[in-house]
Amino acid sequence: MNQVDTQIHSVKTTRPNIHRTDSIRSSSAGYLSDYASDASSTPNANGYETPPSKVSTPMQRPMQESEMTLPARPTEAALPAPLNIRSNRQERSRAERDVPDFDRLSPPTPGVDDTPYIRFAIEQITFDEELMGRGRHSSECYQTPAATRQPSDDQPAQNPQPQPQPNPQREPPRRPMQFPRASSDHRRGRAGEVMLLPSDPPRERHQLGFVPIPLRIISLGPLVFLCLLIVVALIFSNVYALTNHGLYDYDTNTSARYFVFQYLPPLLGMIIIFWLFVVQAAIYRIMPYFSMSKKGPSTRRDRTLQTMPITPANFVLPDWRFFQMGEPLIGAVLTIFWLTYWTIPLLSCLYGTQWFTNVGAPRFRWTPVQGLGWFIMVQYLVLIVALVMCMIRFRKRNSALMWDPTSLADLIILFQRSNILPDYIQSETKEHMRTELPPRYCRLGYWTTNQSPDFFYAVGEANQPFLELSTSFEPSANEKVESTRTSGESQAELRYSQASSFLRMLHSPWVRYRWCPWFLRDGAILAWAIAAVLLLIAFLVVSFVNKAVGRGFFALLPATTQANGFSPANFLYSFVPSLLGMFLFLAWQPIDVYFRSVQSYANLSEQTGATARRSILLSYNAMLPGLVALRALMNGDIKVAYMSFISIMAATIPVLAGGVFTALLFSNGEVRMTASMPGYIALCVFTSIYALSYLVVWPTRYRYLPHSIDTVAGNVSFLYASRLLKDSSIRNIRTKADFIARLDGRVGTTLTGDGHRRRRQNEKDTDREARYGFGIYTGIDGKEHLGIDRMQRPGSGEMLVTTGVGGRQGR
Repeated sequence: MNQVDTQIHSVKTTRPNIHRTDSIRSSSAGYLSDYASDASSTPNANGYETPPSKVSTPMQRPMQESEMTLPARPTEAALPAPLNIRSNRQERSRAERDVPDFDRLSPPTPGVDDTPYIRFAIEQITFDEELMGRGRHSSECYQTPAATRQPSDDQPAQNPQPQPQPNPQREPPRRPMQFPRASSDHRRGRAGEVMLLPSDPPRERHQLGFVPIPLRIISLGPLVFLCLLIVVALIFSNVYALTNHGLYDYDTNTSARYFVFQYLPPLLGMIIIFWLFVVQAAIYRIMPYFSMSKKGPSTRRDRTLQTMPITPANFVLPDWRFFQMGEPLIGAVLTIFWLTYWTIPLLSCLYGTQWFTNVGAPRFRWTPVQGLGWFIMVQYLVLIVALVMCMIRFRKRNSALMWDPTSLADLIILFQRSNILPDYIQSETKEHMRTELPPRYCRLGYWTTNQSPDFFYAVGEANQPFLELSTSFEPSANEKVESTRTSGESQAELRYSQASSFLRMLHSPWVRYRWCPWFLRDGAILAWAIAAVLLLIAFLVVSFVNKAVGRGFFALLPATTQANGFSPANFLYSFVPSLLGMFLFLAWQPIDVYFRSVQSYANLSEQTGATARRSILLSYNAMLPGLVALRALMNGDIKVAYMSFISIMAATIPVLAGGVFTALLFSNGEVRMTASMPGYIALCVFTSIYALSYLVVWPTRYRYLPHSIDTVAGNVSFLYASRLLKDSSIRNIRTKADFIARLDGRVGTTLTGDGHRRRRQNEKDTDREARYGFGIYTGIDGKEHLGIDRMQRPGSGEMLVTTGVGGRQGR
């Protein structure tokens, strides 16, 4: 006992230099070892080392010296005998045990922060609240206090002061964590890495150069010809009316001539607009791929995948984003398309009635407004120039496509062997893809590698390493993953925080059902519905109370037609109603586009999933407007069919509204604005259907997503970890028909990975089609992800699909 007292006295009086060393993680440790203790540290320059965590025996010190620090190892001559000194309570506890078990005791390792374990306990307590959306934001984490600054090896150690450990529960949340990406040095590649090299298409492979049908000369040519016919008709109308005192005699406002001069011009213009919608949709969906077909990097093309839109957005307001993305020609074309939309109100007031007295008996005759006729003619000539620009831009030699990428399944072919997929790790829960992904100069075409002569087709970045997704987070032997956190926080704590936060966001309904366009959120839809119903009631009351429209009303403007055919009253009561109707028509198009685009995810979110043709092969945005409603009806997508029908029906509102009113001279000598009652009744019916449609436009939970899908990156974020990208049965696909057959599971080699040939049990049996779902699945890296995959796979569990409602309710 005296010897022990002497040793204790020696420790207290000698007070050796106290030195604290940060735990250095072995460079050969893998990703899983980051969660373990940093006990295996490398020796420092002075020959000191960190004691093993299982047998460390920190010595008893006064309370002012209670911070755990590592004492410097004294020389062998002054090295005291090993001690195992504990407090009185610890001594009594150990004395009660017959056999000490150091593995079970494992006292805390000096120098190792236990914050990750505290954080784990806090997160487990708040996990249920987070899943219900009541907890703190999933992407936020409590800030860990920075480690106390320690002296270096060549500096004398200072007397350590006690540092109180703050309560993590009272720490303010900090900004959302940025997940580590592969560093720039890692992307440059090192010796022995597989590098992705661009290559020309081999002769035996499918030659590139596909252009969608709406952008080919065979489709744009007839559209240009139709525009030329309208230009010729306008020129003839203006010239003939000047030389022949008008065109035809006016009879009544319910005759065939009234339809020809008031309804037919805007109706022809609306046909051209629907044709432009089809051309515009084709431009949007293939423009990112045509941009990646260009040779050479461009500073404006380094964010093509995450910024260039693939869903049409050039309706009520012009879309000028392509000017900022290095595509000024496409930006000019879309601007001309948008200006052409507003020719419908001008065409509605192109013709009017004029009193002629020098051609036989005095009478009213139909005549064009000369100024409007020439202006519309110039506008259609500009449209012809824009269409010719499309022919020049979308030539076969400018394309690197094998077929038209109209569906989610086409992304599988484009990205199954891409080297940019590690950039998308944990991106499915991000809200804004544009700021989460690093800039990449992507290229679409054929590739090869520096270690294999094989050719393959994909989207990738030239001269960059081909990294597998499963190893994208693991640092190499002489490289550490970049971190923005403080030096006192270990890599294990950083990795733990990221994994824990990502899993909580992955299972959070608040994240799963977070995104919807602003104009389809509950508050916006409620406002639209109330406004539409109130305006509809006011419109019907003003129209039919006391037969105001049937009896006519005073124009409050001069109704006399001038020599050039212009009448202020006729122009006002034709242009303004048609303009308002055109606004209603264009305002519905984004709603229709959204329901078309998101229907694939809605079908995938069903409890039992959906077949390939009803989910990842759906291409409603690439169909003609009339065919969408019919195809959606056949597929059982009732809401898409209804929205598409309303988008077509709404085209009648500006056509009827612009031609229903005209100024007439009554027998008592008064000039009043009167309406063509058949056209006005039809206008009231179509307007009522349009207004009441806002009551059923609410998207259900099936159509809510974690983030927007209007870019290629937004869709790839739900596919980057899917096993569909690694399935060998869909490699080296030559035709889209073969690709569709493999996705349906109707061919010998299926997507189950077992490679067996499907057999019919009897002649009446039919093949069971493969089903796909959108939910939480186990990805190719062995971790949980949110996205698209097969509902069932051999050797793996079923997909977790959370919809919030059962069956097909609300769809």
